[in-house]
Amino acid sequence: MSRLLSSAAHIALVAVLVSYLPAPSVHAADIVVNSGDTNTTAQTLKNQDILTIQGGGTLDVSATAIKLKDDSAAPGIVIDNFGTIKSGNRGIDTSGSSTIRTFTFNNETGATVDTFDDGIRIDTDVTDGKVTINNAGTITSQTGQAIDLDSISTNGATISNYATGVISTQDADAIRAGGNGTVNNWGKIISNAAAPDDSKDGIDFQDHAGTVNNYAGGVISGARHGITSDVDVNVYNEAGASITGRNGSGVGSDGNGTVLNYGTITGTIDNVSENGDGDGVDIDFKANITNYGTIQGTGAKGEKDGSPNTSEGIAAGGGTIINGSANAVISGKDNAILIDDSNAGDAPYATQITNLGTIRGEDGFGIRIIGTQNDTIQNAGLIEGANGEAVDLGGGDDTLIVNTGGKFIGLVDGGAGTDTVDLDGTGTFAGGVNFEILDVKGDWTLTGTQSYSNGATLESGKLSVDGTLDADLTTKAGTILAGNGTIGSASIFGTIAPGHSIGTLTFTGDYQQQAGSTYEVELDSTGKSDLITVDGAATLAGSVIVKPASGQYKLGTQYTILTAQNGITGGYTSATDSMPFIDFALASDANNIYLDVTRSNVTFQSVAITSNQHKVAAAIDSLGATSAVLNSVANATSEEAARRAFNSLSGEIYASANGIMLEDSRFLRDAVMDRVRNDLEDKPRGGLWGQAFGSQGTYSGDSNAAGVDRTIGGVFVGVDTKAGSFGSIGIAAGYSHASLDDDGRNSSQERDDAHLALYGGGRWGALGMRWGAGYTWADLDTKRRFDLGGTTDEARSNQTAGTAQVFGELGYHIGLGGVDFEPFAGIAYVNLNTDDFREAGSDAALKGFGDNQDLPTTTLGLRAATNVIMQSGTILTTHGMVGWRHALDDVDTSQTLAFSGGSPFSIDGVPIARDTLMLGAGLDVNFSPDLTVGLSYSGEIGDDIQDHGVKGNLSWKF
Repeated sequence: MSRLLSSAAHIALVAVLVSYLPAPSVHAADIVVNSGDTNTTAQTLKNQDILTIQGGGTLDVSATAIKLKDDSAAPGIVIDNFGTIKSGNRGIDTSGSSTIRTFTFNNETGATVDTFDDGIRIDTDVTDGKVTINNAGTITSQTGQAIDLDSISTNGATISNYATGVISTQDADAIRAGGNGTVNNWGKIISNAAAPDDSKDGIDFQDHAGTVNNYAGGVISGARHGITSDVDVNVYNEAGASITGRNGSGVGSDGNGTVLNYGTITGTIDNVSENGDGDGVDIDFKANITNYGTIQGTGAKGEKDGSPNTSEGIAAGGGTIINGSANAVISGKDNAILIDDSNAGDAPYATQITNLGTIRGEDGFGIRIIGTQNDTIQNAGLIEGANGEAVDLGGGDDTLIVNTGGKFIGLVDGGAGTDTVDLDGTGTFAGGVNFEILDVKGDWTLTGTQSYSNGATLESGKLSVDGTLDADLTTKAGTILAGNGTIGSASIFGTIAPGHSIGTLTFTGDYQQQAGSTYEVELDSTGKSDLITVDGAATLAGSVIVKPASGQYKLGTQYTILTAQNGITGGYTSATDSMPFIDFALASDANNIYLDVTRSNVTFQSVAITSNQHKVAAAIDSLGATSAVLNSVANATSEEAARRAFNSLSGEIYASANGIMLEDSRFLRDAVMDRVRNDLEDKPRGGLWGQAFGSQGTYSGDSNAAGVDRTIGGVFVGVDTKAGSFGSIGIAAGYSHASLDDDGRNSSQERDDAHLALYGGGRWGALGMRWGAGYTWADLDTKRRFDLGGTTDEARSNQTAGTAQVFGELGYHIGLGGVDFEPFAGIAYVNLNTDDFREAGSDAALKGFGDNQDLPTTTLGLRAATNVIMQSGTILTTHGMVGWRHALDDVDTSQTLAFSGGSPFSIDGVPIARDTLMLGAGLDVNFSPDLTVGLSYSGEIGDDIQDHGVKGNLSWKF
């Protein structure tokens, strides 16, 4: 019965019993001992007589105080005691031989029955009627039983001892409940005898069967046994209740017994006795015991039939024992559980033990079964034997079931017979001795040395053998065999996966892998792999699944995954893995199975998406099998990983940098054109000038090339002189530094530029013309970072480049309302020449080929300026510009590159903007006709570009 159901049943029973609690009598009494009176006359009751002893009243008789005479049919005789009943003999006793008795005794709270002999005795059987005793006071006897109903064998009596109730005796059994009797206890039932013998128990059913319900707070204690019967007994012990046998069993039966325990049941030995056997529960025949509390045997002395007495938590002749929760404990000073015939002989019944808590033999076995029955032990808790043996199953065809959480401290011995270990759940099992069959379901690890002469079967789940399994093992479909241990022989229908990562399984006999089975091989790039070693012959079918660890696998590497000393028959049908560009191909000889690392038939180009990816993939495909670059990309674990590798290896920053150098040519061009235009606004004169600038640009990428961020800053200086009546001519030089970050390709570049320019111009009326030519020498240091071979590699290069340009501009001056306007048109031609270069520092280093790229542009725009004359005479000039620049030729940028030993490929960079909006605004301060200082903003905005900067100007005319 479940705990819930049993608890519900007992709650219902409590309610019924409470209803029996006597209320103050509301009917007229036949006989009344009044409060304050002492009656010394013995009372005889019959038929439906009622005796009431009021509180403070006393019935004190030297002989038997009350005699029950003749028949007493229902409602029968009733005694309500609120006072005291004292007797020099028995308190209540039967007179005559009548078996028709209905008798109710209510001993109220504070009431007392104090006798020399039995407190209450019914000396005849009750074949018609019912005996009910309700005690909330005290019933005590000096030499006899407090309650003796032993003669009743037909209609069982009911004894209820409430929380304030005490039923005790000084030298006998506290209660003899009679046949089919029921004792319900919330109070104390105690035999206080000093010298225990066979008649000094808490409750003794003698040769009758009966039931005891001991509720929370209840105490049952016997000088010998707590509860005992010569035949069957049924005991319920609630949480918070205790049953103790102080020189014997807490609960004992010479027949069968049922015990449901949530409290504490103890069998012990006192300090006085020289011979005794303290068992928590002792059932000689078939037991049905369910424990959620504590059942313990704490001591024994002396011997029986020449053998030392032992103290067990439970001693039984067989049956069912359930230790039903994690907190449940069964312990014995010697053995926790002993199953025998009560004389160390064969148990008469088969036994089934289920453990979810703790079973501990403090000096002996956890569980010992003697006999040849077919027994079962199921363990999901702890079973411990301090003598070194946790379980001894004895003879018979026994079964040991180990569930999740099951643990043993000490040897597990199957004994004689054909015995089975059934592992069901998850855990580790260190094995036992004398077991012939192993069945595994769940996820289990075997350690130690285990032998099963009739074989082992992995029914479902996973089995890891990390010790020695001396057995013929069969694994069923859907299962996994793992570990680093040794197995006898095997027939594999499921999956075999040696180790717990990479490992080895050894088979001392023959090894068979059946059709539909799988060998799951783990391996790494250092050359290690799973291995099956067979001392006998191997017969193979099924397939191989390869699980490579992260790392770089070198093409041409060979792994040995199975070796068989006596040869191989058959073979694996296929090997599959998760790597798109590498195949682990099966190979074999007479005694070995290998995996060879080979290039798969998937080309790199087939997974590329962008134009640059296709070009890089084709270049890598052209490399030889020994190329570190090819090996690295071939180890990509997915197509997406390969595409990331193509991007990382592309060298794309070189192509983007070429386009940005063409774009940055405008800074030299703008500087000299600004100088010529400003110089021609007045009558041309010679002078010195300088300009410092800085700019931040963002060049957005597209689906092919990643975006680049560029910062640049520098200075230009120049000198010019008058040329004719309307013109000037000059020369300028400068230096700038630019930094490029291509985060999408983990690349960066530092560029140093030296600039030189010739320029000039003239003005004829409203028409102005400006022109110039310049050259920039560039020194570039580039760094690329990428993942190659599982580590971050870095390649660096240094290269030189030159940018030549010629440019011109026409403008027409219009004065309108104090504002000067100038529509203008410009044209420029820029040529970039790059030299060859070669990266260093990585196997993926690139060679770059020199090239020429052109950029012709036109510009249309409008400038405006106005002067404000300060009171001091200083002239402030505000000016602005808006324009449209258009690139006339191909705006795509590229760079030809090659891996070492590979074919050249042309990579594309960030394209130059076809059309851009040019913006400018500034303020010049003319401190004198000869000295001008200015600050201005310069911007360029296109579809995929934004560049914003600041310029500072200084001009001195002479």
